[in-house]
Parts: sequence; structure tokens; C-alpha cells
Amino acid sequence: MGQFLKIILVLAALIITGTLGFHLVEGWSLFDSLYMTVITLTTVGYSEVNGLSSAGRVFTMIFLTAGLGAFLYGLTQLGDAVVHAQFSDWLGKRRRDTTVKHLKDHFIVCGFGRLGRSLCEELAARKLDFVVVEKNVDALERCQQAQWAYLVADATEDRSLLEAGVERARGLATVLSSDAENLYVVLSARLLSKKVQILTRASTEKDAEKLKRAGADRVISLYAAGAAKMAQLLSNPNVEDFIEIITAKGRQLDLTEIVVTAQAAYAGKKLSETDFRERGIIIVAIRRKSGELSLPPKGSDVLEPGDCLIALGKAEAIESLIRTG
Repeated sequence: MGQFLKIILVLAALIITGTLGFHLVEGWSLFDSLYMTVITLTTVGYSEVNGLSSAGRVFTMIFLTAGLGAFLYGLTQLGDAVVHAQFSDWLGKRRRDTTVKHLKDHFIVCGFGRLGRSLCEELAARKLDFVVVEKNVDALERCQQAQWAYLVADATEDRSLLEAGVERARGLATVLSSDAENLYVVLSARLLSKKVQILTRASTEKDAEKLKRAGADRVISLYAAGAAKMAQLLSNPNVEDFIEIITAKGRQLDLTEIVVTAQAAYAGKKLSETDFRERGIIIVAIRRKSGELSLPPKGSDVLEPGDCLIALGKAEAIESLIRTG
């Protein structure tokens, strides 16, 4: 952008210099002087607007000799900058599209406002794959700086969700500013994929109920959630430090859920036979495939494929456990 601006300033300076020169030397009007400057620099060969005096001819020769090269060079560089910018945009879009097409078990974030940016920062901190869907190009500057995958598209359109890989995605969060838009995204996403986990925001309890009926697995009411947290901190001030440790950026502890696969090293073992504690991880609860919740779990509980473990532990230990499956 800096080079582009320099070229524009050089071309503008040449035109202004020529216009003022013809105006002062020949006494022509500024419009006639501007016209003479343009036809001189572009060498189109039109006739002079008025006859040139000897001083005017001298100025024309000097101006043409000194300015023509700079003018042609500026035009060439300007054209090259435009083509380069267009090619870079095309190449970047192609690279992003290729990245998105290869994503699997990723997350889709629809909307990149304040809440969307904060959500993406959390996902990035956890080293989770995600793609942002946002139609406002200006809002995506943070994505470009962080080199996050994104699509410039309307999340309410089925085509946009398909391009984002909703059929391969693990979860989708729609945090658009309007509850109506979020409702539309939830409906579209649920019709396109029965297995994707859908999380959305709602402004009112009435809208939250509609979003649940539309297919959302979780609906976060920002005002209700904020009020509940404030009430909890007021009534239990000593809990605040623990909550901040888990939720703050650069956290020391993390709370996550892990689905037991048949290939997992701890599948088929009793909880007491695993090395979770040695790794700095506590299994807080076990949700069985049938939906039964074991809270707190017993050491004799056998971890079966399909079970969901609610794990609390050191952030690096949780990250290692997720990475190794």
C-alpha cells in the first residue's frame, strides 16, 4: 500500500507541476494548462490549445524530457501494483479455500464481531482447527494478521456452510449480532448435518427456546450467563480465583471433555489403572454412551469406547492428552 501511494503522489506531482508551469509561463487558464499537461505526458499528439511562445516551448521540452520517463515508469508500476494485488488476493483466496477443504473435525465460527474474535482467540490458544465465516471483509483483518482460515461469505446461506465444511465439522458456533440470523444459521446447519454440535448466542429467553427447537445443542444467553457468574462470585468469593485460573488467557489449568475411542490406550481399563493422575489430570466425571453420568467416578469404573470423560488438569497435560487421542 505504501508503494502504491508513492506512485500516485509522483504522478500527481508531475501533473500539478505541468499545470502550474503552463499557467505561469503562458498565462493560460488552469483547465487549459491541465489539458496541455495531460496531452504532453501521454504523447497523444493533439494540437495545442493555444500557440506556444518561445518560453512555453522551452518549458515544454524540459517538462517532456524530465517528466515523460517518470510518468511512464509510474504508470507501469501502478499497473504492476494493481495486477500484483489482484494476483495476491486470488492466490490467498485459493490457499484459504484449499486449507478449508482439507479441514476435518474442525470448528466453524459464524460471525467475527467482538464475541467471535474472542472465541477464535480461545480456539487458537487451544490449538484447535477452525474456520471463520464472515461477510464483512473489513472485520476480518485480525484473521489475516493471525493467518486463521476464513471465508468471506454470508453464514446464513447453505452454500457458505458447505464451503466451510459443515458436513465434516465437529462443532459450529453462530455468534451473529441478530438472533434472527443465528436462528437461520442453526436451521441451515442442522439440515446440512445431523451430527455437528451447534452452539449459539441469544439475547432473550424467548429466542433461546426457539434456537433450541431449531436444532441448537447449546444456547448461551449472555446476560443470564453473566448475571449467574456475578451472583456466584458475590455469594462465593473464594471460588473466583479457581474460575479465573481455568478461564483466563495463559491459564494454568484447563477443563475439557474427551471421547474415549476404541484405539485409546485407556479404553477397556479401569479408571484406577490409567495414568491420568500421574500426568496431572483428574477425571471429574464420566458420561456413558447411554447418557448415564458417573459423578464423581469410581476407580473401578471401566472406560468404554464412546464414553465422554470430563477432565481437569494442567493445561499442557490436557493439550497432550487431546493431541495423543
